[in-house]
Amino acid sequence: MVDQEWDVILIGAGQNNFALGTYLGMAGLRTVICESRLENGGRLASEEITMPGYWHNTLAYFQDNREISPVWEELKWDIAHHAEFVSAPVVSSLLLADGRSLSQHQSLADTVNSVAKFSPNDAVAWSQTHDKYHRLVRDFLIPYYYRTPQSNGAASHELEAYPAGKDFRRLWQMTPRQVVDELFENKAVKTLVLSQMAIPRGAATDYEGGGIEVLKMIAGDEKPELARGGAHSIAQVLQRAYVHHGGQIRAVHHVEKILVEQGRAVGVRLRDGREWKAKLGVVSNSDPYSTFIDMVGEAHLPRTFAEKIKVIEVDEFSYFQLHLALKAPVRYALFEADDTAVGQAMNITMGPEKPADLDAMWQEIRDGEFPQHVCLHAICPTAFDPLQAPKPKHAASLFMPVPFQLKGKQPEDWVKLKNRFMDSVLKIWRRYATNLTDDNIEMKVAMDPFYISGRWPNMRRGSVWVARKIAKQMGVNRPMEELSGYRTPIDGLYQVGAAMHPADAVIAGSGRNCWQVMKEDLKLEIRQ
Repeated sequence: MVDQEWDVILIGAGQNNFALGTYLGMAGLRTVICESRLENGGRLASEEITMPGYWHNTLAYFQDNREISPVWEELKWDIAHHAEFVSAPVVSSLLLADGRSLSQHQSLADTVNSVAKFSPNDAVAWSQTHDKYHRLVRDFLIPYYYRTPQSNGAASHELEAYPAGKDFRRLWQMTPRQVVDELFENKAVKTLVLSQMAIPRGAATDYEGGGIEVLKMIAGDEKPELARGGAHSIAQVLQRAYVHHGGQIRAVHHVEKILVEQGRAVGVRLRDGREWKAKLGVVSNSDPYSTFIDMVGEAHLPRTFAEKIKVIEVDEFSYFQLHLALKAPVRYALFEADDTAVGQAMNITMGPEKPADLDAMWQEIRDGEFPQHVCLHAICPTAFDPLQAPKPKHAASLFMPVPFQLKGKQPEDWVKLKNRFMDSVLKIWRRYATNLTDDNIEMKVAMDPFYISGRWPNMRRGSVWVARKIAKQMGVNRPMEELSGYRTPIDGLYQVGAAMHPADAVIAGSGRNCWQVMKEDLKLEIRQ
């Protein structure tokens, strides 16, 4: 009887439901999270997929904007629930075939000095862009992410209050490629920025509206950090806070149906046939298609709404991953000898030398080909956090954008093809990393897009961002206008997750925003 009736049932144990559930618990509601997997945390996953004791972060591997996040402050995630982070001095280093490198540092001055080695003019442009737009990112953009999205007109009006607001909005609406072409002259500098668009930001270089990702990278306060013990340790913090405020979690409880009576969500039916009632509401952290077509059912939906759900565009790309258990940390000896920043970088980018290389990569992905023009993102988190591997060993991972389905193949064909691709990618990695020898590698494992789509069912077709980050699916249109306010056509049913505004990674923005909506709908207040 204890599990039959709740105030709110939350579907999916991701960061947004943990945040939302904690707010609801602080307001005195009785909530439960139903998670289909055994592991909680969604994309905050650390897994022993090579050898015991080697922890590999298989999706998100860093945390942004923690110091200025209202969620972290309001829920006291790091103060009261034991979160520890380490910061690499360098965010990302781009390695070039001629042995040179270009780095974005945590420090603006050090970034500008690195850029100046390639172009004094671009160094000035980088510094000026930061100074011109930094206040806008901090005082307008971050707060914009932590509220329900505004119409373009309302956002534009608010931006006009800032001296640089009109120009900020103009660049925001452009493509990343257009923005870097306007700001910079050097190909390597442009490539440093554009190489960070797909991974970790989820945008192609030609997405209109993707220009905001360039501004965030240059002028933002992102300050990426690594969670000690791996990304899943963040999930544990979120879980502890949720349980501390009375929340319940039921792992391996797959929600098969959202129960709807007279146009209102009244509970859920689990895969084993049990039905649980929700007095006040149901919240889905799954993807919109699964929420509405699979779990609600078209019979309960307006026809036009159901049709729009079906045509939400998922990502054009997914992730191919390579995870290594190592005896010694990855070294890029030639590059480190020339620039010590490379040895201090959280992320190492390899492959593209000029923007045209990234253009070619995107064309190959859209043609369904495993890219020959690669953009590799490598991390060795144990260089900064030894907890992620047995002492004194190391764990390393590599991510690259690829198509979910290869031309002429079925998605499940990745299972047969992934090891061949893994060897070809490792061969490229070894051109830069001199010590990735067979003797140093104790175990190697590939993770493919088909695996991702099965491991995280809300990532349909391996879509890490769930809904493509293009202009028509962002802001007040994310992922479509009728859903952007977190409410749905079904009374008492709410939608959160990466498909919703603000479409960012580990910030729990949609969870907090949905709390604001539910707080208004249910007349809730935080209890002291």
